[in-house]
Amino acid sequence: MSEIRRAYDMLRGYVNREWDRMRSIEWSSAWQELEDSLRPPVPQGEEAAVAEEPTIPEGVDRKELACNILGVARDAEFEVVRTAFRRLHRRSDPSAFPPGSEESRNAARIQQRVSWAYTCLTADTNETERRFRSLEIE
Repeated sequence: MSEIRRAYDMLRGYVNREWDRMRSIEWSSAWQELEDSLRPPVPQGEEAAVAEEPTIPEGVDRKELACNILGVARDAEFEVVRTAFRRLHRRSDPSAFPPGSEESRNAARIQQRVSWAYTCLTADTNETERRFRSLEIE
């Protein structure tokens, strides 16, 4: 066997091994992404761990405060509430700010209030509407 053929076979073996390694990384990454998408979302950051109820001033209705936080009408449909929640939750993402900064802490607090408001407004929504929204089956 010539030296060129031997070098070619060694190079081909190396490239094939690396190609298989990269493909397995892609597959494991794809499976991990799929598994993550099936799990319910977990709030990021230590301050966003629990959507605590904010201190409510005397005489203010919880639902009215939640509507003000999300910027929706009191009789808003579930889809409107969900859209407002997603928009505010995305805008107040603490990871968009430098870690440990005051802006990041403020964003985490805002995200906590937004999560509380969403929980408050969707507490009486039935599970079918939450899951299928306006899907009509005849």
